[in-house]
Amino acid sequence: MTLQTLSGDEGPDLPEFDLPPDDPVETLRSWLDAAVEHGVREPSAVALATADADGRPSVRTLLIKAVEPRGLTFTTDATSPKGADLAARPYAAVVFYWREILRQVRVAGSVRRLPAAESDVLFAERPIEAQATTAASAQSKPLDSDEALQRRAEALLATGEAIPRPDSWHGYLLEPDEIEFWQGRTNRLHRRLRYRRHEGAWSAQRLQP
Repeated sequence: MTLQTLSGDEGPDLPEFDLPPDDPVETLRSWLDAAVEHGVREPSAVALATADADGRPSVRTLLIKAVEPRGLTFTTDATSPKGADLAARPYAAVVFYWREILRQVRVAGSVRRLPAAESDVLFAERPIEAQATTAASAQSKPLDSDEALQRRAEALLATGEAIPRPDSWHGYLLEPDEIEFWQGRTNRLHRRLRYRRHEGAWSAQRLQP
């Protein structure tokens, strides 16, 4: 069986690889905008990698809520495996992969929990059904009954009242110290540009495929 790879739109060479911008976070935001404009499905989806106290890695897909100068925001339950990992080792890496336009961005850095007020805002921005499910569910714990979980969520919705953020549900901020941009080429001469931050200043370096 032959698997098809690199099936997206190769596109023109991007100028940032030859003249790296000073701010890689702003470049990430422009790439994210381009992914949206090109109709990429789930452009804000990333694979998030963490490690537990013993250094064992785990990875899962989630959505980035915001890309700002200070970093990347996501949410999770502090009692989930990734929440426990981040409590033990507050460092993580994510990768965006936009197959349709043959681009990916890898971001790594320290992670900190956001203040309660910011977490409240993030929770309030979720669709009401998602709020109910989050409040009714003990994330990642064993499931005894689909029906019981659904009843708990429906009971919260039926009140018609605002659903409070669960105490264990938080926003997290990934503060990058490394960002790498990748543009795929069907001839495998991929273009790579890595930024690293030291003492608040970014430096850029081209990498071989």
